[in-house]
Amino acid sequence: IDFFNDISMALFGGQRGGPGKVCVASSALMGTVSGSGVANVVASGQFTIPLMKRSGFNAAFAGGVEATSSMGGQIMPPVMGAVAFIMAETINVPYLAIVKAAVIPAILYFVTAFWMVHLEAGRKGLHGLPKHECPNPWTAVKERWYLLLPLAGLMVLLFSGYTPLFSGSVGLALTVVLIFGAACISGVRGL
Repeated sequence: IDFFNDISMALFGGQRGGPGKVCVASSALMGTVSGSGVANVVASGQFTIPLMKRSGFNAAFAGGVEATSSMGGQIMPPVMGAVAFIMAETINVPYLAIVKAAVIPAILYFVTAFWMVHLEAGRKGLHGLPKHECPNPWTAVKERWYLLLPLAGLMVLLFSGYTPLFSGSVGLALTVVLIFGAACISGVRGL
């Protein structure tokens, strides 16, 4: 989630209502890999809700933005919620067809949440985060680019017709190997 938060902070943190927009963007990115609204709230909410409250959003609005944008993770391709896999099986269509049908509604969902944050920030006169608090997006990608590999592997396997269980298992194994490898490399550098 740190990778998604850093990318979101770099892209939207300095804009009007930036912390709220960071919440929406990081929830959308997290939704691409989790497909679970609850997991999304737990993963990103501990960072984004306090950030929004510190920037001037009231607590109820901050919680609502987090809950709303995190629930959108269930319709955000490629993973989506379990219902997408059940739907593909029940109506006997390829999973790719379900993903294609969900792309535009998912994008519209997050654009709407983003726009509501923008309007609320304008109404309250809230500004973005100072430039020095926003990370560089290229630094985040350069330091953690390998975290995109499991997502790419998961997408390739799902769209190639492998079962969600197999695809998820391979993606998880790839994540563990990459994170363990990165930890070993950084440990060797620290010696």
